[in-house]
Amino acid sequence: MKIALISFHFSEYTFMLASALAAQHQVLLILNQENAERELGRRLSSAVGKRLKIVLLPERGLKNPLMLLNLFRVVAEVRQFSPDVVHCQEAINDYLMGALALLRKYPLVLTIHDHVPHSGIDAHEMTRKRIAVYRRRLRRMPDAVIVHGERIRSESEELLPWLRSRIVAVPHGPLGEAASVGGHDWVRGALLFFGRIEQYKGLRYFIDAVKLLNLEGVAVKGIIAGTGLDLEQYRAEIKADDSFELIDRYIGDDEIPGLYGRANIVVLPYTDATQSGVVAMALRFGRPVVASDVGSIGEVVRDGYNGLLVPPRDAAALAHAIKRLVEDQQLAKTMAANATQLAATELSWEAIADSTVNAYRLAIAHKSGESVMLQAATGERS
Repeated sequence: MKIALISFHFSEYTFMLASALAAQHQVLLILNQENAERELGRRLSSAVGKRLKIVLLPERGLKNPLMLLNLFRVVAEVRQFSPDVVHCQEAINDYLMGALALLRKYPLVLTIHDHVPHSGIDAHEMTRKRIAVYRRRLRRMPDAVIVHGERIRSESEELLPWLRSRIVAVPHGPLGEAASVGGHDWVRGALLFFGRIEQYKGLRYFIDAVKLLNLEGVAVKGIIAGTGLDLEQYRAEIKADDSFELIDRYIGDDEIPGLYGRANIVVLPYTDATQSGVVAMALRFGRPVVASDVGSIGEVVRDGYNGLLVPPRDAAALAHAIKRLVEDQQLAKTMAANATQLAATELSWEAIADSTVNAYRLAIAHKSGESVMLQAATGERS
């Protein structure tokens, strides 16, 4: 099969998928250059393979007349490649929408990472008129849709009824470089809160849980690594407390293994979410997770197996789950091993690629059926 993958965000996710697909299929991968270089680092320059071609496009907004060059480059690359299916990540921009309008003859698969926008800045961005219009149009275009979990699939069928029976649940694969972290050389009680810090990430509950634990005499250190709008209201409180370590900046690809290597437990006190790249990295690096049971996170963080689930917005329950793992390091090690096992088997990129190909076949069949119906309606013969 020939597969054209287009993604102007989620570069690491799409690159890992493309690499797995390229083991058996011809793949064209079109990425945003800035996002790809930031998320992939040296892995991008070392990517080689007879079945994988990577095209990087510079970021060009609507007000930049050179934006049209991006649009036509996407169209030209896809048409020259002549794929059996086009697979696009729902990362919306102007030239993507223009390009897809000119590529309608190809079956289209759309991965929707967040069927409902996260609370905070993400929800605000989606209310912008142009983006909202694009999003509605894009969700009308696909022949099949991929979401990251059965719960999200069910909710998406209610939200997007015209796509019912064409929404496929495919798990989010592990992220990060596997060889960079090994064993259980973590720092006992080191709790990692990682990534883009926005309202839905629940930083308030992480702070409260760390404070509760230290008051109880459970020695923990809250490592907050990343930056975002929700950090500002807590910055002074964090800096005034020795129980926390704040790394307030974007964390580069080469720094991530060291952070996960220190982490005894990765903590996700999300108030709302679909899936999480932070969990995907915890799988790759073999770290137990304590997370809120929101979205389809519970389908990857399996309670009692590779982590513990707690109700959202409950600092006491979060603290209790963390305490359980800190005080039972053998349990934490067992969960870490289970995370590694999941990343190598059921949630491996090879398994995810196979499931994704099934979605491609569904899209191809749907597009073929549309063509047959159109021919019947117009009296044309194939």
